[in-house]
Amino acid sequence: MEPTFVIRDDDLNYFSTPEDIQRWYKDVLAQNIPVGFSTIPFVKPISDVYTAGYNDENKEYTIAENKELIEYVKSNPLIEILQHGCTHETKDGVFEYMTDGGLYEKTKRGKAELERAFNRDIKVFVAPHDSINVHGVLAVEKSGMDIIRGRGSKTFMWRAQYIPAILKMILHKVLHPRKLTMPAYPYVLDLGKHKEAYSYRLEAAKRDFLRTSLEYVQKKGGCFILVNHVHFCNEERRELMLETIAYARELGFKFVYPRDLFT
Repeated sequence: MEPTFVIRDDDLNYFSTPEDIQRWYKDVLAQNIPVGFSTIPFVKPISDVYTAGYNDENKEYTIAENKELIEYVKSNPLIEILQHGCTHETKDGVFEYMTDGGLYEKTKRGKAELERAFNRDIKVFVAPHDSINVHGVLAVEKSGMDIIRGRGSKTFMWRAQYIPAILKMILHKVLHPRKLTMPAYPYVLDLGKHKEAYSYRLEAAKRDFLRTSLEYVQKKGGCFILVNHVHFCNEERRELMLETIAYARELGFKFVYPRDLFT
């Protein structure tokens, strides 16, 4: 199988600007490479993401209010919007999608806002901090989305599809016991009512790890998802991203939209 490469960038929200995207992704988009932006539908200054220094903690800013950003995204066919939680708030040390209740309503509300704002179907969900429990997974399933995670699944349901999937994950970890040389499980997993894929964070300290992981995924004909954060990017990370893309191209990867992984 032809290996595939996906870019996932987290935390796009009301306080983001088209200039933020252009600054770090101009060279990527110029290569006709799609980028998936995990977007927060509603954000407050107390949300644990970039909020441009605003401090009115009681005000909620919806993504649709940022008309300039909406029009920019809608005019760029290479940008896919993913749902990134609902408000990205951490309360009492608990991440948004690790809470025990209310996630059905929050997921539905957030998805509706993104679809209304961008006038497109939202197919993929990314949990804030890559942390999601069973309640969160069920809420995402009910909303008809698939999930992109971090390095692997940490939830389990008594469902037939979970047993071979978890066994494959365990076997993979046994075969690759050293953390820095163990790529995330390189295939999309079908877990019954949703599918999942796993990611690799862009960190300069792990340049060799990224290259080794690309080589591993290429041999397996799997998928490689590179994670960046538009509001925490810098020149070093941008150069590493471009370097990783160039090596993926050299290895014969196909660059696809996040939604393409699950079709």
